[in-house]
Amino acid sequence: MARTPDPKLHALWRDRVGRQAASGLTIEQFCLQEGIARSKFHAWKRRFRLMESAQRRPALPTPTAHSAFLPVTVHLPERCGVAPLSIEADLPNGVRLRIATEDLRLACRIVHAIARARTGSGGPR
Repeated sequence: MARTPDPKLHALWRDRVGRQAASGLTIEQFCLQEGIARSKFHAWKRRFRLMESAQRRPALPTPTAHSAFLPVTVHLPERCGVAPLSIEADLPNGVRLRIATEDLRLACRIVHAIARARTGSGGPR
């Protein structure tokens, strides 16, 4: 479980990082003078830099119920002779899915399962 941030601790370290920058001292000299560990100073400085860069980055759009659904075109070719019925689905990413079955419900279940599948990156595929 994540710890609750302590605002007083943040303020203390933000002040220290600001005073070091304005002091003209190296981080090593400043930490020696203040009696603090350089590793802690660097960790807090990195934390503040990451927080600032995250604030500058534009927020990603929040997915809505409408964006969760992608258009899929399903083609049901006519039967030719004795060839088995094959169902084709053109997915939005350009993939054409061919399902050799006469069972329309099975084909729909396969397409729905693929639509719900997630990639290793965490996004829907």
